[in-house]
Order: sequence, then structure tokens, then C-alpha cells
Amino acid sequence: MINLEIKPQRPAIIKGFDNEIYALVKASGVLENQESVSLPLNLAIVIDRSGSMDGAPLEEAKKSANFIVNRLRPVDRIAIVVYDHMAEVIVPSQKVTNKSAINEMINSVVSGGTTDLHQGWLAGAEEVARNKTPNSLNRVMLLSDGNANAGETSSHVISTRCGRLAEEGIVTSTYGLGFSFNESLMIDMARAGLGQSYYGETADDLLDPFQEEFDLLTNTIAWNLKLKAETPNFVDCKLVNKFKSAEETENCWHLSDLAEGGDAWALFKLKVRDPQNGGQKIEVLRCNLSFDTKVEGEVKTNTVGPVKLILDRLSPSAFNAIAENDEVKKRVDELLVADLQERAREASLRGDWNRVEQIIMEGRKIARDNEWLQNSLRELQVYATRRQRDEFSKEAFYSSDKMNRRLSSHSEMSSNSYDVSDEYDKKAYLRRKIARGKRMSR
Repeated sequence: MINLEIKPQRPAIIKGFDNEIYALVKASGVLENQESVSLPLNLAIVIDRSGSMDGAPLEEAKKSANFIVNRLRPVDRIAIVVYDHMAEVIVPSQKVTNKSAINEMINSVVSGGTTDLHQGWLAGAEEVARNKTPNSLNRVMLLSDGNANAGETSSHVISTRCGRLAEEGIVTSTYGLGFSFNESLMIDMARAGLGQSYYGETADDLLDPFQEEFDLLTNTIAWNLKLKAETPNFVDCKLVNKFKSAEETENCWHLSDLAEGGDAWALFKLKVRDPQNGGQKIEVLRCNLSFDTKVEGEVKTNTVGPVKLILDRLSPSAFNAIAENDEVKKRVDELLVADLQERAREASLRGDWNRVEQIIMEGRKIARDNEWLQNSLRELQVYATRRQRDEFSKEAFYSSDKMNRRLSSHSEMSSNSYDVSDEYDKKAYLRRKIARGKRMSR
């Protein structure tokens, strides 16, 4: 069962004035039976084997691929692609009936050459496409530790192609390693490809994001979520999150896949012009959600909605007496800090560290009631103090991206405190990590 609800910052506006409010739209699901999460996987793992991957990085990449293979079922499919200046399919897409043979091919990979990232990704996508069905989760998992420096190198071209395949049901997730890879390209590919983006500072960090992705895939209860928002002519509506527009219609966006225990959410900023002839209550927003899910063994497209946001029109004193919704405030603060992180990243790339420090201070003021955000900003401060541009750029960008597109846990609102030990009790894809690159307070 998938539910859709709208929570306003306050359930009212001030009568006789123009108002600006935030509204949180949240999709949540309840796991009704294990069949809901048993959709076959159709994966391609694409591994950078260029010269810079020699040694520990390549060995850890192979271990991560082994980790995925060893947890797949006979109904699942896997392809393994490696690339340097050219792509090579070392394991064509096949059912996972001989794990030892697949792992042997993975373990035989050696490094060398330049980085034709696009060709590697494309070869993986082609393998997934060979066996794509509506009744499988189809995904390319791309790893790189460097810049695309051979073949097609345009971020716009590559991410556009990821987007086209995503609309056909083939999702792309990306994994960056170290500090030499192009984080803009990797995140753009994942955003356009409707997948997840991860990075690790060291080779030892690779297994963590691979496990997170696998847990997400095997616990997915609804996917291909499309949220459509409609407003009356006196309301302007802006999506705050960095979600991709659904190309077939206006005011419609792809949300994150919905997995067990999580909420997919979107935050809207509404500018409500005073409807002088309006009544005591006015409708300012209505939303519909479409999604795919498994019902009685078959994948079907379902819809929820319309869900309406109706607000009271109150006097200023009556309005101010209403407390802000705590959950909405937290999401607003998260996305405000996410925006500041991207701005700080841009300043760091210019070498303007004074501006970086100012932005971090702005973020701390916003995050004063949110321990998780405070801790995340402290991690960024470490890189800023050391003037480590590449490290700062990647941590800020990945942190911002995750805040914009993450699933939130059902349990997040049960307590206002942030406890690291409590986070480890959650499924990997629901954890609020302090640092996206895993290693903290170096």
C-alpha cells in the first residue's frame, strides 16, 4: 500500500496578504508481503580498469563486484564490463547460476590504459537492454576513479544518454573513488539516469556504497515514481529538490524509488497571491502520484490521488499563533543547507576560502537545531581549514545531492536527537551519514 500526503509549513495563510509557504509532499509505503520485494534484478557492473586503478583500488572494486554476485539469486541476471581506452564485456548478461565462474572472471581483471568512461557505461547498458523486461529492476552500476579522457567526454552528452535510457527503464547509478574523478559528471549521470550517486575516499570505502545500493534494490517496493503537482492561477509553485522532470508533461517529476521503511518526498515553495474573493478555506495545491509495483506476481502501474492542500485564511495574530510543522521545518533546513553546500563548493573551486567560511557559518545558523546537519558541516570545515579543494568539492557536492534526493526513514520523526548508533540500526539506504565519503575527521 502506497500513501501520499501533503504537509504544509502551517495549515493556514494570512488573509488579505500575499504569502510564501513550504509544503512537503511525502510518499510512504507499507511492506505487505515478501513477494513485494522479490523482483528479479538485471544488472551490469561496469569497472574502470585504467592505469590509475592499479593496486588496491582495482582489488577493492573486484571485491565489491564479488559482494554483489555472491548475494544474487538464480533468477537474477548479471553482466560484468571493464573498461580503459576500450570496453570489454568479460561476463555477458546471464542468469546467476555459476557464481564461482563469474567471480573467477572478475578476479582475473588487470589494470592499464586511459579512461573511456562513456564506452564502458554504454557497453553495460547494452548488456542490460538485452534482457530488460517490465518484471525486472534494470540497472547499470558504474565505477570510476578518474576523468573521462578518451572517446565521448562531454558531460551533457553522456548524462543526456543516461536520461534517455532511464525513460526506457534502464537506471544508472555511479560510484566515484578518490579525488581525481569528475564528480559533476558522475552525479549528473545518476540524476539523469534516475539512480544513486556514491563516492569513497579510499579503496576500502567502496564496499559500503555497493552494499547500500544492493540493499536498496532488494528492498524496493515501488519504482518509477512520478509526482504531478497542480495549482490554481493565483499560486506559483516551485520544486526545491533536485529531481528530474518527467519529460512527457509539465509540473511532473521523478521521485526516488521507494524502499521498505523509507519515505520519498518533495518540498515545494508556494507563492500564494491573495484571492480577494476567496472563502475562509482555499485550495492551493493538489498532487497525483503514479508508480510501478508488483501485484500478484505482475508489475502494474498504479496511481494515488488527487491529494489536496486546503488552507485556512486567518488574521495575522491567529496565523502567528500556529506553530510550524516540525517535519516540514527539518526538510526546509536540509535543502537550505544543501544549497549552501553547493554554493560553498563553487567558492572553493574559485579558491575563495573566505567565502567558503562565510557560507559554512550561514549553514550552521540554519542547522542549529539539527545535529546531523551540524555534524555534516563540521566535516566540511575540516577540508576548508586545510584548503583541500578536491576533497571539499566532492564531499560538499555528494552531501548536497543526497540531501536533495534521499529517502527518509519512517523513524526519523520519532526523536529530535541524532545518534550515530541509532543510524546503524537502520537499513543502509536510510542512514543519515555525517560524511558521504565515509571516512570522517581525518
